Amino acid sequence: MKKRTKLTIAGISILAGAILLSGCTASFCSVEDRAHILYAYDYGVSDYYDHDVSDAETGVIAHEVFAGNTNVYYVVNRPTNTGSGIGKTDKDALTANIPIPSDNYYVKMDQLVLVTALKCANADVDLSTVTYSEVLNALDQFGHLKFLGNKNWETWDNINDRLAQMTKDPTNGITMDDLPTNDYVKLYKKDMNSLVAGFRSCIAISDNDYGYYGYANGAQWRKSDIIGADKHGKTSVAIEAKNWGYAWKKGFFEGLLVFPIAWLTETFVTGFKGANMAPGLAQLLAIFAITFIVRSLMLVVTLKQTTSNAKMTALQPEITKIQNKYPNANTNNYEKQQMAAEMNKLYKKNKINPLGTLLVMIVQFPVFICVWGALQGCASLSSDAFLNLHLSDSINTVLFNGANWTADGGFSAFTALVLFLLMAAAQVVSMLLPQFIQKMKRKKVASLGKNPAQNDQQSKMKMFTYIMMAMIIFMGFTLPSAMGVYWFVGALFSIVQTLIIELINNRKSKKKGR
Repeated sequence: MKKRTKLTIAGISILAGAILLSGCTASFCSVEDRAHILYAYDYGVSDYYDHDVSDAETGVIAHEVFAGNTNVYYVVNRPTNTGSGIGKTDKDALTANIPIPSDNYYVKMDQLVLVTALKCANADVDLSTVTYSEVLNALDQFGHLKFLGNKNWETWDNINDRLAQMTKDPTNGITMDDLPTNDYVKLYKKDMNSLVAGFRSCIAISDNDYGYYGYANGAQWRKSDIIGADKHGKTSVAIEAKNWGYAWKKGFFEGLLVFPIAWLTETFVTGFKGANMAPGLAQLLAIFAITFIVRSLMLVVTLKQTTSNAKMTALQPEITKIQNKYPNANTNNYEKQQMAAEMNKLYKKNKINPLGTLLVMIVQFPVFICVWGALQGCASLSSDAFLNLHLSDSINTVLFNGANWTADGGFSAFTALVLFLLMAAAQVVSMLLPQFIQKMKRKKVASLGKNPAQNDQQSKMKMFTYIMMAMIIFMGFTLPSAMGVYWFVGALFSIVQTLIIELINNRKSKKKGR
């Protein structure tokens, strides 16, 4: 193949890869989903209680949420030292010498959000008698409206504008000095948009609560909390069910492959949970099943070329003989042409397409990208955990977070490390096994001397294999842990496939007297 042709094919492959990569990793999160996620990271600064928790010794001051209503109190608890939400924006603003809004501003915003949520839950609600449980239920169902609207910010902007209008009346208890500057608002929106863009686990087949969002140790109320107890920890959020029509609107490959794979994964998780599987184990078994199905279908689609590749391995002794006949093919054009003619004759006789490997890769690449998009998007994979490891978390994120090595005995970090080592080892074996088999076959052929052409070809094959292997291991380290499981099971599938095909070819060779 001419160098120009190779470069053309490489260029087309890279372009196709870029198009596929940008199309098949589209987020399935709806505006509603994003609003729920954002609210988990910015529920305000007010912690609610069913009684007065004021404590002079600790300095805690509780306030009535609504004047004269002794059913519900709030304590100001502004998030600090957090990697997202108000705490992050405050820190970024101080670093950039941008003034930060007062606690009073956020308290007033919380009150407006709460009143809106209560009226959505019950249009006839009486604020003077509303109960603590009604407050929590209303916020749990409708608090996310704070971030709903066009691109998540329409309602938030309306609330912010309303607070600015309230400063005109001193009886409202808020002044211009309490409000955020335009620079702070821009910084806040930038931080929150960057945050929500990182979450993609929104492909669900039923409306439900999924994932774990929010601060690990930040204040966080939920209706499932014990009334009056200290509230903390991450939480699941409501994710809307998606359908095939929604997927097709996201893109061609999203509808063709991403959603069907995700739908099947979600169905398996639901089925395994229904069979009383332990939390986390259902997700793991679902990935096992998906990997087996995808790899089996890929084997059917590429069976002809897979068989062709196996034939090339079986013909390695004959290929080596031909190469040994032309030791100077690397520098002598005549020998190079003669060797190419004999090789083509051998390939044609055995019905082998030497470019078939490239065709297989072209078919496998979009499937790999779509599996990636599907497993990354599965809402169920972001819920529960297998041995404390959430499969929606990337291995490197878990390993590089020092807290994971100390919390719960470092179980999540240890699980991530074991998964990575198993995945890497399985990939090394699966990718080097064919080369090892070829090497064993070449040893059976007496060499007439060193063949630069043969050595050059082998070096290129090894280099290509090593690059691919390194890429997969690196991506397995940086992508969601679910992909690490997929590659581990896929590597085991490849190892078994290689050994079975080799066994079949050996039997055929013996029958032919090779």
